[in-house]
Amino acid sequence: MGVDHSKAGTLVGLELHQQLNSKEKLFCSCPLIIHEDEPSFRFRRRLRPTQSELGQVDQAALFEFHRGKTFMYEMYNEGTCLVEADSN
Repeated sequence: MGVDHSKAGTLVGLELHQQLNSKEKLFCSCPLIIHEDEPSFRFRRRLRPTQSELGQVDQAALFEFHRGKTFMYEMYNEGTCLVEADSN
C-alpha cells in the first residue's frame, strides 16, 4: 500500500551550501576565514515567518515557528558582520 504524496500534500526541499573560493563573502566585504577555535559569541534565533514579495509565507518556516524551534548561531569577531546577525 503506497502513499499518494500529491493527496497527502507532501513537499520536500533540499538546501545546499557551497563555500566559495573568493576573498570576500557573497553579500558583504567580510573576509572568508575558517575557524576551528571557540566562537567569540553565540546567539539563539527563532524563525519568524513573513510574507514574500508575492504575498506567500514559507510553510516550513511557519511550521517550525509553531513548534517553537530555535537555532544557535556561532560567530567570530573577525569575519562576521551585521548581515549574518540581521542586527545593527
